Amino acid sequence: MWHLLEPLHALHYYAPEAFEEAAALGYGVGERWPAYFAWRAAPLGAAGTARVASAFYSFSPAMVGRYVPAAWEVAAPGDVLAARLRAADRTLRAVLGDGAGGPAA
Repeated sequence: MWHLLEPLHALHYYAPEAFEEAAALGYGVGERWPAYFAWRAAPLGAAGTARVASAFYSFSPAMVGRYVPAAWEVAAPGDVLAARLRAADRTLRAVLGDGAGGPAA
């Protein structure tokens, strides 16, 4: 199942549309980690380092601390969630097409 769904999931973190939405919120261009932690942690609300580190168990707490809670100084979690939804919608439409007619030209 992972092999089938991971390509769709990974699009969200690497697609130009995701970087554009992150930049529109104020996350810097050129470094992916600030937006990455904001995208993933936003459903937790304005969570601090300890909560995010426990939820993101594969990341070093020091790395989490470098980007969280600074992520919430750039944009509120609700704004990040809305931008994440826009990024996912735009990315999937670019890849799969805008409706039943097939991929976009």
